[in-house]
Amino acid sequence: MKNVASAGMMRIAVFAFLAVLVLTLWVPANSYAMDKSEKMRWQLIFLSPYSGCTNYQYQMANAYDEITSKYFELYKFENSKYQPQCMPDKKYTHYQVPDDLDLIILVYDNEIGKRELHGNDVGGLYNHIGADKTRDHTIIICDCSNFGFSDPVWILSHELSHFITYYLGFDQSVVEDKIHSLGYKYDQCIEGSWEATCSSVLTHVYGDHYFTKATVMAPYEPAIGKKLFALENGTANDAITSDTVAGDASESVASSQLVMSMQKEITKWWLAGKINDTDYTKVLGYMVDKPGGMMTSDKLPPNVILFDGPDGIKENATFYDTGSEQKLKGSLLNRIPFKSENTTDLSGTIQIPQWFKSKAYWWSQDQVWSDKDFLNGIKQLFNIGIGK
Repeated sequence: MKNVASAGMMRIAVFAFLAVLVLTLWVPANSYAMDKSEKMRWQLIFLSPYSGCTNYQYQMANAYDEITSKYFELYKFENSKYQPQCMPDKKYTHYQVPDDLDLIILVYDNEIGKRELHGNDVGGLYNHIGADKTRDHTIIICDCSNFGFSDPVWILSHELSHFITYYLGFDQSVVEDKIHSLGYKYDQCIEGSWEATCSSVLTHVYGDHYFTKATVMAPYEPAIGKKLFALENGTANDAITSDTVAGDASESVASSQLVMSMQKEITKWWLAGKINDTDYTKVLGYMVDKPGGMMTSDKLPPNVILFDGPDGIKENATFYDTGSEQKLKGSLLNRIPFKSENTTDLSGTIQIPQWFKSKAYWWSQDQVWSDKDFLNGIKQLFNIGIGK
């Protein structure tokens, strides 16, 4: 028992030493000003093969945008967006991605889509690139006639389900297998005999301005209303007691408060750029009994692409690691705006995602996140595996 207590006191001493250093630093009040909500931000862009957009294309851009918003509502998925755009394909080559854009949805005109998607036996695709799984997502679909492939609205909801489940940290059995099985079942129901079970794979959304009613994939129920840093297992109290001095309850509570106070100062140091992400995760690791600070995950790699194939054919899904995109169908990835800046080798380093940085900032200012939320956020950070 004395050895355990001594180890705990030594750990607190380390925190205290770091805190003394932190207190000697000046952290500007607005050094990390951020939106407290930190909602996922997205934009839909309709691409035209012409020198401009037709009235139909503008209307469809708004329709797909509204359908996306309504589908997010089914999932109770918090989000914000930029206004939809329609632009010539040549103009898109100069499109500048906003810094706070997390998801871009590209809707190809019939001519572009049939050439580049259908020509490769792809009805739509979902792609993510980079170590931060809360950023750099792309969905591509085609506003094409329904010949050989599912309806474009269905494909859009299919890809959105891939995105939402991946974003929220579900494993491959859900992101890939479960969502694809729903799509395959839908194809069988539409092209074959309708069964009672068919109604379980679909639902409807209803529009306010640009569409009336649309058939979409039924949301994956465990993902409905799920928060990014909500954990299925463990509690914040577990994390506190595992990292504090063994002893009676009053000593443990007092120690946990001291540790949290020191952690808050260390967090301010990190936000001011005095500690890099890799070193800061080692400090976080001690908070949840992961002293190595390792943020790797055996669930899903940091880069992924999922293809939605022709009707009646099980979709082709490819999970891949950094740099492997060259092995994929190159023309399908040409318009993904995130690939050029997120394919660097991240080995030996850790990048902490924006959602955690934002919430950690407000926690350090005694706003938005409680101590319990902060500890749950650390657990989620390690749980989903922010690339090392």
